[in-house]
Amino acid sequence: MAKSRLISYQELMARYYPDDERAARVVTFQVTEACNLSCSYCYQTCKSSKRMSFNTAKRLMDYLLSDQSDYINTKNTLAVILDFIGGEPLLEIDLIDQICDYWLARCIELEHPWAYHYQISMCSNGVLYFDERVQAFLCKHHGHVGFSISIDGDERLHDSCRVFPDGSGSYGIASRAAEHYMENFGELGSKITICPENLPYLSQAIQYFVNMGYRDINANCVFENVWDISHARLFYHQMKRLADYLLDGDLYKEVDCSLLHERFFRAIDPDNNQNWCGGTGAMLACDPDGNLYPCLRYMPSSLGGQQEPYIIGTVDTGIGDTACHRDCIACLNAVTRRSQSTDECFGCPIAAGCAWCSAYNYQVFGTPDKRATFICDMHKARALANVYYWNRVYQKRGEAKVMENHCPREWALEIITREELKMLDVLVEQNRKELQR
Repeated sequence: MAKSRLISYQELMARYYPDDERAARVVTFQVTEACNLSCSYCYQTCKSSKRMSFNTAKRLMDYLLSDQSDYINTKNTLAVILDFIGGEPLLEIDLIDQICDYWLARCIELEHPWAYHYQISMCSNGVLYFDERVQAFLCKHHGHVGFSISIDGDERLHDSCRVFPDGSGSYGIASRAAEHYMENFGELGSKITICPENLPYLSQAIQYFVNMGYRDINANCVFENVWDISHARLFYHQMKRLADYLLDGDLYKEVDCSLLHERFFRAIDPDNNQNWCGGTGAMLACDPDGNLYPCLRYMPSSLGGQQEPYIIGTVDTGIGDTACHRDCIACLNAVTRRSQSTDECFGCPIAAGCAWCSAYNYQVFGTPDKRATFICDMHKARALANVYYWNRVYQKRGEAKVMENHCPREWALEIITREELKMLDVLVEQNRKELQR
């Protein structure tokens, strides 16, 4: 049976309160730096055995619920997503349970609006999923939990990166956990992290998710400096293979994959100056020591010693408590698409849908206000594959629509052959003529 479409909690709140401009904000608790896997592409390169105490978490919750902060309060935040990460968060399931109990009890005691507008969010590797304490937690908070298990696809793809410290794969337990969750709790989020090691299996991985019953499949390329033009060529062919699979089986009618997006891959209006990433003020994260950050990727465990931690406060003193912390917040508030982009990047003809991570910008350049563009060629390949997919979708549907190819020919010919580009040109021209009839 096909799964119903997953809607994020932020989208859900926007639907329920369309006239309320306040956001649903993510508050992340890094309950531990430890993990029971050693995934090759993990951005947390400096893990340790640190764990958060309940007292640290309590001080953060008390501070937020006191409505003292200009950074996050009931005036600018409609709902709160309590996000638990590690390492592997399920290593600290008892602490997570204690935090959630305290949050709800305190909200009710204060008659706080966040008592009704909150969600618990967690992404796990699935290794501890069958622990009876985890099962009890999921039952107890059912209806308020947004849970996902990291599976990168079938066994070969998943175990190419997601392994135990001894090198053995984690696919078996992760896949059993995912199946159990969907059978007993409902929808389960998906996330494929694309890196050079698993790129050759991408199409196969997404087909795996479709066969598992997923209908919303999220995937993204890592932002790190690991890509070259040969990867872009392979990415295009993997995406084209995926497109053919969805088209030939009429699965395009029911499957949404984040790699295939109808409104991306064109220029962005110069007046649209929004930052892609939420790590410039839309989130808050707390590490085990009680330091506060704009996002978990500004923490020492993620920065890997390349930069100083980007701290904006502490659970003891609040947010923006020192001149240094206020300067950090002011820098984040000043970040725009224009301020961080080169002219070439800002005026790119396929800029729409090209993602970036502000914390990774900081990790590379020492400022969140300079954009890392290591995924540029991968975005070009994705744009070309979308031209193929959507123009064929329109033809299958009998729709008079066209997705234009805004990728310059010199860029395209670095990735695909002249014959392949001519095939795309023919598709576009066929649909353009249909549109003009």
